[in-house]
Amino acid sequence: MSIRPIFFLLVLANLVVFAWTQGHFGSTDDGREPQKLEQQLHPEKLRIVPIAPTVPAIKEEAACRVINGLSAANAEVLKTAIAAAGSEAKVLPQEEPPLHLVLIADLANKAAADKKLAELARLGIEGHKLVALEGGRHEIVLGSFTSEAAARELLQVLNKKGIKTAKTDKREQPSVKARVEARGAAATLLQQLPKLIAPYAEATLGDCPQ
Repeated sequence: MSIRPIFFLLVLANLVVFAWTQGHFGSTDDGREPQKLEQQLHPEKLRIVPIAPTVPAIKEEAACRVINGLSAANAEVLKTAIAAAGSEAKVLPQEEPPLHLVLIADLANKAAADKKLAELARLGIEGHKLVALEGGRHEIVLGSFTSEAAARELLQVLNKKGIKTAKTDKREQPSVKARVEARGAAATLLQQLPKLIAPYAEATLGDCPQ
């Protein structure tokens, strides 16, 4: 085999390698970082800016208070004033405790009621009230209490005096007053409420029921 063809092939291979290293077939570092920095207009102006940590918002403490002892009209006025001051308010009926009555009931007519009144007078029992009911019936109220124990105590006293027809009766009371429930940021609400309820002499301030 002749050596000449092999010699020419080696020469050709060397020429190709030389041309490639000189960049005649394209730059070998086009995708590397040094070339990218050189292509930038002002690489010296680059700055690494740290990301500021996110500070969670501080949640204001909330408060709830209830204002009792208001008429329905005053409750609405106070509700509007509390809302104008930046808090929430709603009007609710104020629940009245039931009454425990000591009475003589089921008197068929006025004549029967007058007869019973005369008996009470002979026994020296005072402080009673005659109440007319529907259908001509009557009842005599001998005492009215918010405590059942107090009503039963009076009943025992009357029984000892000879009044055997008296009894106790629990009566629910209609709501004639209203209350306002106010909610808002504690710092604002607790500072403003005493001023807002000052015009209402019978108003009382307390915590909201849980």
